[in-house]
Amino acid sequence: MSNRTTDGQTFAVLRDLIAKDHAVAPETLTPETPLKSLEIDSLSLIELIFTLEERFDVVADKVPDDLPTLGSVADYIDGLIAARPAANDHGAPAN
Repeated sequence: MSNRTTDGQTFAVLRDLIAKDHAVAPETLTPETPLKSLEIDSLSLIELIFTLEERFDVVADKVPDDLPTLGSVADYIDGLIAARPAANDHGAPAN
């Protein structure tokens, strides 16, 4: 079940980060793209989550072990965005 509260914005940012860091064409990346196919291991995933935390002004207490695809990572960040206090939610990601 999808929780894309930012109308695909989270996935777009994630896709652009992955495309830049892994030298792949962004149009080849979909929500179903497995992290393993991009050689993203657990340490790389934690680094990616840290980058997304800063970008979207959220905090991940613990990175789940069950984030197998780019879409699941985007959904996880969307969940953090939805759960943050309303006072911090300006409808746009942090710079």
